[in-house]
Amino acid sequence: MAMMKFCNRAGCNKLVPLGVKYCDAHTVVRAAENKERQKAYDTYHRNQEAKAFYNSREWQYTRVAVLARDNNIDIYLYVTEGRVIHADTVHHIIELSEDYTKRCDMDNLISVSETTHSAIGVAYNDKKKKAYMQEKLRECLREYKNRFAVQGV
Repeated sequence: MAMMKFCNRAGCNKLVPLGVKYCDAHTVVRAAENKERQKAYDTYHRNQEAKAFYNSREWQYTRVAVLARDNNIDIYLYVTEGRVIHADTVHHIIELSEDYTKRCDMDNLISVSETTHSAIGVAYNDKKKKAYMQEKLRECLREYKNRFAVQGV
């Protein structure tokens, strides 16, 4: 029998397999709550200029080009740890809020996994760590380009 644990929903005593967060009943509830929370965040907090950019055709084409350039792998993990992990996110090394003109600059964009992107976000919350992380990301991108002699980027 598989290892079991309790559903993560407060007060729920249903058992779920280890690695699963919620029971069937609360999975649906959680999805609805997330959708509502995202809708409220979009309305009251999200930068509307950035939202419009991320929904633009310009960004969609640039995002695909960056992922293709980086062979859909997490460049940060590849260079720092030698691991090949699928990249599903394109990160702005210098954020949109800092310099909007670099929004589609290929030298400012790097392919990373969602997990790496979250870790980068944590580092960006501290000014000293942010500067270090930005330099590390630039270094990783340069190293990756040198290893594979990526042309035209």
